[in-house]
Amino acid sequence: MKNKISVYNITIAVILLLILVIGSLIVFVNPTPKHSRKPNDIATEQPVATPKPVFRKDGELRFLNGKTNKVITQINIEVADDDAEREQGLMYRDTMAENNGMLFLMETEEPQTFWMKNTIISLDIIYVDSNKRIVSISRNCKPYSLDQIPSAKPALYVVEVIAGYTAKYGIKTGDMISF
Repeated sequence: MKNKISVYNITIAVILLLILVIGSLIVFVNPTPKHSRKPNDIATEQPVATPKPVFRKDGELRFLNGKTNKVITQINIEVADDDAEREQGLMYRDTMAENNGMLFLMETEEPQTFWMKNTIISLDIIYVDSNKRIVSISRNCKPYSLDQIPSAKPALYVVEVIAGYTAKYGIKTGDMISF
């Protein structure tokens, strides 16, 4: 009986020793290596910057006097003709040259509504019907605003230009566009 007890005691002691060894390894040994950094690495790291959208000239657009058809002024346009481009619009751009703008080609002529979400620069928004006649103008739209900016009548085209452009050149409802 003494042999059985001593074998039993040895087995228990070995099991307890294994538990202590495994426990020590778990607590004191980190299975994932830590990345060491040199002090110079921290100073030279640069945050990843998201590139700002850049104007892409797709064509030219002329504003015409609604009565005489004489050219009032002309701008370079970037065309937004699919859902992704129409949704992006002029968001995230901090500047835009006075002679640049964006032409939105909508799928159907209907009342249109825009907003200024994530739009940094103030804009004039010009709504144009299928005959290319200006039906309404919203001037000096507030940057970052979530307020709805509706057209006064159904529109098929929308032109965005820098705020104050329509007042500077006397562009008004009833005038036309050509592109």
